[in-house]
Amino acid sequence: MIHDPFWAETDKDFQKAWKQMEAMKSEGKAKSIGVSNYLRPHLEATLATAESPPVINQIECQPYLQRANDFVPWMRQVGIEVEAFKGLCPLTKGKGGPLDSILVKMAEQHNVAPSAILLRWHMQQNVIAITTTRKLERLEEYAKATTFVLSAEEIEQITQVGKSHHFRAGYQKRFAPDDRT
Repeated sequence: MIHDPFWAETDKDFQKAWKQMEAMKSEGKAKSIGVSNYLRPHLEATLATAESPPVINQIECQPYLQRANDFVPWMRQVGIEVEAFKGLCPLTKGKGGPLDSILVKMAEQHNVAPSAILLRWHMQQNVIAITTTRKLERLEEYAKATTFVLSAEEIEQITQVGKSHHFRAGYQKRFAPDDRT
């Protein structure tokens, strides 16, 4: 995975780096190749000459940063899966936002932790959510995201309330405070 695109100065830089990734895949050194933190212009530059497109783009994607300009649907249209990091941000770095009480209420209704609600929100939108922990009890909380389904109304409530409050946990210095790309 190419971790971030901010080193490249030109479209040719993306294309050269991607050719190296494709070479690793064709040599059997990698089964899948992807990118992380790429915005649409970075992906478009890469795709212009790619023989084997990225299978995934790992981006910060969470209720308070749902990505503007139909970025997620566009990635799916071109065959790139979306993997969300910092998906639990409303419970961690973004705590104190308008979803706090909503997530607690939904968690109580489903008899799970609020983290399971957020992971399920991602899952039901076909976004691969990743997170980390060293604590067994948290892993058990996260696993419960597979044991229930959020209603369409619950999904919509998280989505709409999330859109009302913008918070980016990563790369804050690289983007304007209100940038949702």
